[in-house]
Amino acid sequence: MPILKRLAVWLLERLAEAFLLGALLGALTVLSFANLIRLLPGVWVLPLAVGTVLFLHGYYVTTALFGIVWRSQRWWLYPAITATLFVIHTYIIFFRLKPDLSSSGRAIELPFEAGGASIVFACTFVGGWFLGKWLHLAPRSIHIEE
Repeated sequence: MPILKRLAVWLLERLAEAFLLGALLGALTVLSFANLIRLLPGVWVLPLAVGTVLFLHGYYVTTALFGIVWRSQRWWLYPAITATLFVIHTYIIFFRLKPDLSSSGRAIELPFEAGGASIVFACTFVGGWFLGKWLHLAPRSIHIEE
């Protein structure tokens, strides 16, 4: 049963990451508030696009190996590993896209990696805290005294 709980928490972490990374990408690419308001109806596409690109580049497979199979007792280790994996994968993505990116596209690489690593660290930290609480809850037995 703990593996199912780990899988559920891992999935929730990735969903939260995709939503927040999509929001970060939108904030970095939109140059003015007026453009942001105009783009709001299509904002759901950004988390989907970020999630798809990360999936295609193997980010979710590598985080699944650490998130479901192995979690350390140190509270900071798993979030640090996932943040590092995110930076490595996004660096590879930007490296492969560099010839096709405009100068403004290249300019968002470092802020996206730094902000994204912070988002990933926060999501996995909260997920690890929640998982720890969930796994250590023991069902209370009901004693009826006569």
